[in-house]
Amino acid sequence: MLKLRTALTASVAVVGLNGCVYGYIHDAATGSAIQDVTVTVASGTCSGTGCASPTTQTTDTSGLYVFDAYGDRHGEDQVQIIMPASGEEAIRLLYSRPGYRSVSVYHKPDYENVTQDGKNYDISEVQTVYLCALFAPDSDTDGICDAAENRYGTNAFSSDTDGDSISDFAELYGSGGVDLRYYGANPKKKDVFVELDYYPNLKPMQAALDRVTASFANAPVSNPDGSTGVALHLVLSNQIAAADADMDLNPAWVDFDVIKNKYFPARRAPFFHYALIANQYNAGGSSGLSRGVPGHDFIVSLGNWSTPGGTEQQQAGTIMHELGHNIGLQHGGNEGMNYKANYLSLMSYSYQLRGLTVDAVDGVLDYSRVRIGSVSEASLNEISAFAPLAPTTEADLSHYGVRVGTVLRIGAAHANLDFNGNGVVQAALVAQDLNNDGDALDFIAASQNDWTALVYDGAGTIGDAALGSSASLKRLQPFFVMPEKTEQCITEHEPRR
Repeated sequence: MLKLRTALTASVAVVGLNGCVYGYIHDAATGSAIQDVTVTVASGTCSGTGCASPTTQTTDTSGLYVFDAYGDRHGEDQVQIIMPASGEEAIRLLYSRPGYRSVSVYHKPDYENVTQDGKNYDISEVQTVYLCALFAPDSDTDGICDAAENRYGTNAFSSDTDGDSISDFAELYGSGGVDLRYYGANPKKKDVFVELDYYPNLKPMQAALDRVTASFANAPVSNPDGSTGVALHLVLSNQIAAADADMDLNPAWVDFDVIKNKYFPARRAPFFHYALIANQYNAGGSSGLSRGVPGHDFIVSLGNWSTPGGTEQQQAGTIMHELGHNIGLQHGGNEGMNYKANYLSLMSYSYQLRGLTVDAVDGVLDYSRVRIGSVSEASLNEISAFAPLAPTTEADLSHYGVRVGTVLRIGAAHANLDFNGNGVVQAALVAQDLNNDGDALDFIAASQNDWTALVYDGAGTIGDAALGSSASLKRLQPFFVMPEKTEQCITEHEPRR
């Protein structure tokens, strides 16, 4: 079994409980296979006739090692079924060989069914690892030598090539018991990880989660691998037991922490935001709450709405809105002013539950990807509407409908916009409340492109030790809203103007 990877023909992916774990080890400098590397199960369990303490395998001439669960590679007396230890989610493999630096790799088995020589196997492949010579240079001191970084395509002079506040080391090898590659981590593309736990009967719709994930994937964010977008990993993890499902989190964060401490593994804290899909908090009807801006935790609380748990649009909009707070966005983008008509983002209450209108399509999930100039409520030009700020152009604004308060106005953001809603685009200047505060006296500041302003470190809680000095460089946000100062989010029946 497993003579060569190229001999394996993949078929339907399945989860196996007794499949073999295998991988390849190469020399970082030369790229060639390394023989006689000892691979030790440093954390995990072994069952079968070949188990020993410690449980090990050694690479062959092709750099391959196999923990054989079938007995057809090492013999029936050498069966080794490797699984995570109780309470853990990944095994830890220690790679060692004289003349090379040892390295640990966390692997959460992800079995696929393959066929070879007429037999079916469940196998789980560990990523190829490039071992570094003992004294090989490591310019960014992240535990990956420069030669290996060249093989992986990461930046040898930055411990966080993609700038997502998770080190290249953690994204390649895992860290602290978490195999980030299992969840889709890529050190050359920005990743955001969120564990979502939910109350009984409040499990979010997969369609809502998929829409939020797609919005991040379509974001105008550049990556070192040449792609655009942010890889959002929404991991539905636990249904909260009925006995633990506090129907009113009150005080919100005190009761939240009781649940979080029981259900959210501490090992995930440096990598995952934590979201609780709950009923309500603080005896109110708010859709949700973020634990600071930026932050690590958030609540989605649609349980008492007219559609318990919310419609697909409400779920998707609220999850993306509260996550937006966690990654550094306020209700006005870079400020707290809400309902800004010149701010086209799901972070505004004008759009959280309804989505944006783009090219006449309603319900679009997006943060602001355009910059719009400031306006005075007392003197608005309906013919010329809003002014773009570079690099945004008038053509960019032409795609967007505009809500004033919660009401979609005739026209578009770039021109012929019926600010006052009287059904006529007037040549004379008009006055109109553009931030839903009941008067037309305000100066509304320019709006930002949200996607270029995101903060990925969860107010300093997201990030691992291998970031080293780079961790301090991630604190670029110009503000921090303390949890006790964070506004509760929109209710179902917010005022319409």
